[in-house]
Amino acid sequence: MKITVYNFKGGVGKTCIALNIALTMDYAIVTNDILSPLDEILEDGQIKKLKLNEKVPTYPEDWDLIFDLGGYLDSRAKMLLKQSDCVVVPVVNEYIDVHTTVNFIQEIEQYNNKIVIVANKTGKNDFAHVKKTMAKNYPKYPVLEIKNSRALPNLMIKKKSVKEMMKESRLLNHHYKAIEEQFDKLISTIRGIK
Repeated sequence: MKITVYNFKGGVGKTCIALNIALTMDYAIVTNDILSPLDEILEDGQIKKLKLNEKVPTYPEDWDLIFDLGGYLDSRAKMLLKQSDCVVVPVVNEYIDVHTTVNFIQEIEQYNNKIVIVANKTGKNDFAHVKKTMAKNYPKYPVLEIKNSRALPNLMIKKKSVKEMMKESRLLNHHYKAIEEQFDKLISTIRGIK
């Protein structure tokens, strides 16, 4: 399975979502972000950073990959979108982020319309607002929530999935349980997309 995590808007948590999915599902990551720290976190063979003008290959059907993309919709992003079984679109509840994401989805759905929207880093009322806005514009796409949590930045530090970090102590198990359940729901939704 190939999963793209993508949004034009920076700061919405694409890389943390991509990393946790990859670590949980044992997938490799391909990124077009040459500044991404993922090569310091993942083992050799688990990460492929595309060079600035490097052409994108057509990856074999049976390869399990996460495409962690940023920036604008160029020919490489279009090709990866077309290869993907699902596109995860993270968004945070800030005016510019939500409205940029509405426009972004309109741009990408001609290349892939198997979209799951994730209201990311949510606090009080954030999920309800994002869900309402997205449902108004894109009622056919599921909108899921990932609450704001220290678990996401700790992925980078610990180099472990949320599930793996929960095994370290009862306290982490307690604190990360809700976000782990939200990721389980996201992964289940991704797997259910046809």
